[in-house]
Amino acid sequence: MQQPIRIISRENKRLYADAIPGHFATNHSHINYYIDMSEIKHNMSMALEAARSIAFHFSMVSVDTIMCMEGTEYIGAYIARELAGSSLNGMNSGKDIYLVEPDSNVNGQFMFADNLRHMIEHRNVLVLVNTASTGQTLSQTRECVEYYGGRVAGYSALFSNISELDGKPVISLFSGADFPHYHNFVRGKDCPACAAGTPLDAIVTPRGYTKL
Repeated sequence: MQQPIRIISRENKRLYADAIPGHFATNHSHINYYIDMSEIKHNMSMALEAARSIAFHFSMVSVDTIMCMEGTEYIGAYIARELAGSSLNGMNSGKDIYLVEPDSNVNGQFMFADNLRHMIEHRNVLVLVNTASTGQTLSQTRECVEYYGGRVAGYSALFSNISELDGKPVISLFSGADFPHYHNFVRGKDCPACAAGTPLDAIVTPRGYTKL
């Protein structure tokens, strides 16, 4: 792996992420950059800034529940506080907003325990993910929300390489256009590093990466 490239968010100049060039494998694709959101997810001041930026876009959207994926629980809590507070003067002011994170079964499908189902059923759910490279995780969350009788109020991501899903915009702090020559490839098909015989540098999970 090469030295990281620091990128400032166009959405909020106080936020940054480090792009690490290399050959990485995710659950859904191969990517040529690992987008490190560790500071935004785990630094209190940056998490709050990220939450304020995201919440602004949903101030006039009814949100009952925030579905926090891939280690975004802290940011989700701040988003709930921003939406329910008086500063945005939005339609969620004074509302109690649930924060939930699904489990996954042996088939990789998202699921909720019975005691959490009422936090999804008949509720407007804002989906928050760390990374939306291909849209597959967002599509899975939509299926999960609908299965449990909820409605997707909107999609948000710290980094997204897609701009919309099902006609709804994906609100993100960073996009693929922010990172020079960012690409993701279907595993085993289009990845030029694989075609060139370049070994993987690391495996990417929702919580980070592990070098090989």
